[in-house]
Amino acid sequence: MISKEQFWKIAGVTQHIQFENYLRKIVFDPEKRNDFFKQLLKIDAQCVVQDTFKQYFEEYAAERKANQQDYTPDEVSKLLSIIVNTKYDADFKDDMKKRYFHKKGYTAADITAGTGSLLIQKWWADMTSELPWTYVPHRYFYFASELADNVIPYLLCNLALRGMNAIVVHGDALTGETKQVYFIQNSKDDYLSFSDINVMPHNKQVTEEFNVTKWLEEAIEHIESTKIIRRKDYGPMLKRALHMQTGGVSKPFIPPSENQMLLGRFADIERAKAKKVYPKGTVVIQISATRGQCGMLTSSGEVGSQYACIQFKPYIDSFTGWMKVKQEIPRWRHKYQEGLNIKLEDIGKIPFNIPINWLLPFEEQQRLKEERGYV
Repeated sequence: MISKEQFWKIAGVTQHIQFENYLRKIVFDPEKRNDFFKQLLKIDAQCVVQDTFKQYFEEYAAERKANQQDYTPDEVSKLLSIIVNTKYDADFKDDMKKRYFHKKGYTAADITAGTGSLLIQKWWADMTSELPWTYVPHRYFYFASELADNVIPYLLCNLALRGMNAIVVHGDALTGETKQVYFIQNSKDDYLSFSDINVMPHNKQVTEEFNVTKWLEEAIEHIESTKIIRRKDYGPMLKRALHMQTGGVSKPFIPPSENQMLLGRFADIERAKAKKVYPKGTVVIQISATRGQCGMLTSSGEVGSQYACIQFKPYIDSFTGWMKVKQEIPRWRHKYQEGLNIKLEDIGKIPFNIPINWLLPFEEQQRLKEERGYV
């Protein structure tokens, strides 16, 4: 948790009002804003998991008497994040399709967003439910609405710090009277990048899209996203919602195989073909008359038809992948082997949970892509 003194030191101020003025200034200064974010992460790299300004806003900025502002407890934020990640029955799904924000394409919406604590928990749940190479920011889009002027700088900085894509409406959600509409965009489509902050024009299209009945301020001309990159996906979205039974059993549960990473996602698998030369690094598993034998080719060569051949994707080191497969085979084989043989399709079901530091450097990935004909 980042303290008041640390916030003030980064901003070069000695009072709360000076710090809030500093936040208002950097909202429209991407260079200073990103420098502020970097210094926050140096102090506490885990500050993105929860609302970065939580403790500070609770103690110094919340207008409890005037605006009834109070901080949403972390436990409540986490609970709501689980609830909105839940799969219910078919009737519930059909009902969701009719809802306004679902039809608009938003991943989640908070109409009284405050500093963004609920959306931050949802963003964290969305991101950590995927793999590092399947998560891309452009697949997630959040909506926030907030009335109070003093909260907006905190909210915008919280969303931009995390590289989120979001719409922030500064106005009254009940009457439609609005001051500004902000578009937070991760222009690099990179979860390690900060987002840009853009201000939407007060034109007819924006007015109709966000149900604005009256503009309370002059339009602010501020665009940062002049160039947009859409990163290529390494694989399909892996995010799965938490399953929940609604017929008398209220405790959420996740089926044992749900959300488990399996070998088939990280490798091309086939039964060895006659006269085909397989490259060095190919992992082979005996599937006929087998006791779970597993090896790796130290040089290119042909392979007998009693083996399944496994070639890892370019971002996985073959030797590391082979060692992981060898580790998992005994338990997996006990579940899937029928008599003396193993079905080829079951090879892809070998558990393959790997940490991010097993991934090869980008340059090595590119070399292997070219070598294996991926590009």
